[in-house]
Amino acid sequence: MYPQWISRLSKASTLDSLTSLLRIGRFVPPQQRGIDPIAEAEIFLSYGKRKEALRVLLYTVKHEPDNLPAQLLLLQTYSYLLDSHAYIALAQYLQPRLAHLPVWQIITAEGRELAPRHPLFQPN
Repeated sequence: MYPQWISRLSKASTLDSLTSLLRIGRFVPPQQRGIDPIAEAEIFLSYGKRKEALRVLLYTVKHEPDNLPAQLLLLQTYSYLLDSHAYIALAQYLQPRLAHLPVWQIITAEGRELAPRHPLFQPN
């Protein structure tokens, strides 16, 4: 009769776990709240809330596929999360647009940290 989250609620022992339970399924995109998604993700990252930043950025990139600042911040978030597979995939997607720009040097340096043997990140 009661939703499943109520049984989990009774097991919540701290305020943090209670807060996270209440957030389940309640993601409202920053754009719908009148908030810049890049700014929100940067704030999340500055407080170490990487998964929250990831959620905002994934939503933004999905709905705004040409949003380069969101893609670059998503790449940085993958680096923070040590998600080499996602980092490589996004870097490969961005390479044709960025390979001639100075930011590509930063991307390849971070990529070498995550995937030292991957050919995409090797110096020319």
